[in-house]
Amino acid sequence: MDAKINNKDKALINRRRKHLGNAEVFFYQTPLHITKSKDVWLFDAEDNKYLDVYNNVAHIGHANQDVIDAITQQSKTLNTSTRYLHESIVCLAEQLTATMPEDLNVCYFTCSGSEANDLALQIARAYSKNQGCIISENAYHGNTTAVFQMSPEDYPLQQRENWIATLPGPKAYLAGPEAFIDQAVLTINQLSSTVGTAAVIFDNVFSSDGIFLPPPGYLRSIYRIVRDAGGLAIADEVQSGFGRTGKHMWGFAHDDVVPDIVTLGKPMGNGHPISAVVTTRKIADVYNKKQAYFNTFGGNPVACAAALAVINFIEKNKLVEHAESVGVYFRQALSSLSKAHKIIHQIRGGGLFIGVELVSQHSAQDTSAVINTLKELGVLAGITGPENNVIKFRPPMTFQKEHADMVVSKLNQALDSLS
Repeated sequence: MDAKINNKDKALINRRRKHLGNAEVFFYQTPLHITKSKDVWLFDAEDNKYLDVYNNVAHIGHANQDVIDAITQQSKTLNTSTRYLHESIVCLAEQLTATMPEDLNVCYFTCSGSEANDLALQIARAYSKNQGCIISENAYHGNTTAVFQMSPEDYPLQQRENWIATLPGPKAYLAGPEAFIDQAVLTINQLSSTVGTAAVIFDNVFSSDGIFLPPPGYLRSIYRIVRDAGGLAIADEVQSGFGRTGKHMWGFAHDDVVPDIVTLGKPMGNGHPISAVVTTRKIADVYNKKQAYFNTFGGNPVACAAALAVINFIEKNKLVEHAESVGVYFRQALSSLSKAHKIIHQIRGGGLFIGVELVSQHSAQDTSAVINTLKELGVLAGITGPENNVIKFRPPMTFQKEHADMVVSKLNQALDSLS
C-alpha cells in the first residue's frame, strides 16, 4: 500500500476490501478521502481543498442549494412509487421534453444511465424486431448484462456476443469520411444478415473514444444507414447532455440530427439517482403493446424534485451559454500551453467537456503521471481514450474563467514535472 496513505485511510481501505465487491476502483495512486463539497470544490478528511474538474455527477455544482431545498421539501411531504398519481413526474416529463425536438415527447424514468440504456435497447428491439446493436470501438454505455457488452472500453473483446458490431469513432471519420462510410455500410450489412440491426447507440461526446464532438455528417450518415437497415438511432446523452458541450442542451444537436431515442443519466439529479429514456409516441406505443414497463423508484417524487431543480437552475442561470463561453476561454488557455509543451498533441471537445491528448514515447504513463501530479497540486482530472492518453476535464457547469486559469497554471506545472 502507498506509503503516503495515512493510517486512518489505510484502515478504511482495508474495510472496503473486506466488504465491497470491487474495492480498488480509485482514480489516483494515493486515494482521496473526500468528506465535504461546495460548488466546484471538494475537501478531504484533512480539509485540503481540490478544484473538481472531473465530476459530471454534480452537474450544477456540489451541494447546490436549489437541489437540497427541493429534495428536502419533497422528502418531508411524500416519497413513494409511481403507481400513484403525482404531479412532479408529469411536470418533469413536460419540462424535459420541452427541451427536445417536438417528436421526442414520451418519457420513461429509471434510476441510472445503465438502466436507461438497457431500456432503450429493449425498446429498439421491440420496435425493429431485430437484435443487433452498433457501437463505437471504445464505447462505454453501462454495466447491466446487456449494455456491458456494449461497453468495449471495459468488456473483453473475446467475450462479446454476435449481436454487437463496432464502428470507429470520429477520428477515423475525420481522416477519411468516404472510407469510413463504406466501412459502416459493410459492417451494418453484415450485422443485418445475421441478427438484424435494432439500433446504433453513440455517446455524443465520444468520451471513451478520446473526446470528440460529432463532426458534421458523422451522426447523420450513420443514422441514415441504420434506419435504412430497419434500426433506430439512440443518443446516449448521459455524459453530453444538459448543456455540457455548450451551444445546445443535447449533444446530438451538434450534427443537426434528431434521434429516435434519447437516454439521460447522472447529471439529471445532481447526485440524486434518476435517469430517463425519451422517445416518440409511435415507438412508445409499439413497445407498450409488447411490455408493460414499471420501475419502483424511477421517477419517484424526490428524484423528480431534484431533476426539476436541475433543469430550472440550468435555465435560470443560462448554463448552456455559460458552458460555451467559459469552454472557449478554457480551450484557448489550454492551447497556449502547447507552445511550451510539445507533448500536447491536440485539444478537443466543446463547452465544459474538454480532452487534452498527450503523445510521447510513453503516452499513457505520462498522462497518468500528469493527473496524479495535478491531484497533488489541488486539481482533479481524469483519463480517457483508447490509449489512456487523454486528460479529461469535465467540471461542474458552475465552473468559472478564474477556475480555468487555475487549471492551466497547475497543468503547466504538472507538465514541467515530466522533464
